[in-house]
Amino acid sequence: MRSLSEYIIKFEGLKQGTHFYEFNVDNTFFEEFDCFEFEKSSFKIDLAFKKQSTMMVLTFDFTGTITVPCDRCLDEVDVDVDGEEKLIVKFGNEQYDETDDILILPQHEHELNVARYIYEFIHINLPQKRIHFEGLCNQKVIDELEKIEQKKEVEDDPRWSTLKDINLNKNK
Repeated sequence: MRSLSEYIIKFEGLKQGTHFYEFNVDNTFFEEFDCFEFEKSSFKIDLAFKKQSTMMVLTFDFTGTITVPCDRCLDEVDVDVDGEEKLIVKFGNEQYDETDDILILPQHEHELNVARYIYEFIHINLPQKRIHFEGLCNQKVIDELEKIEQKKEVEDDPRWSTLKDINLNKNK
């Protein structure tokens, strides 16, 4: 993860108040996390880094597009993704696992790499269904899938076909 050094924020020398950072990520960024699920990706992340005397509040505002195979027809589809997530950073030696949006850093830390949080926040905002808008799917593929489905419905399971010969009316 050497190439993720541009996502390190050295907060030790920063004055109290809000500082703004901007990051752009694409497939190269995701590949650093062994994520190869996107054909293409492009995101702009605006980070408002608010330093206070006892903690820091990071607000990630991101917008972008991923290109993935459509869940219906497998043609490429561009999916818009945007969101806003917050991360609260406090200092201390205790572990705090109650929530994902609070991070406890050791007292001696003087920098924070936000790459992992950018990666996680984008992923939790990805839609579960990645499909074309109605009518934009590859109709040839949709037609073939419908034919296969109809064929499956018509075909009998050979294990059950012999049961058809059994006469249910035993009183003949």
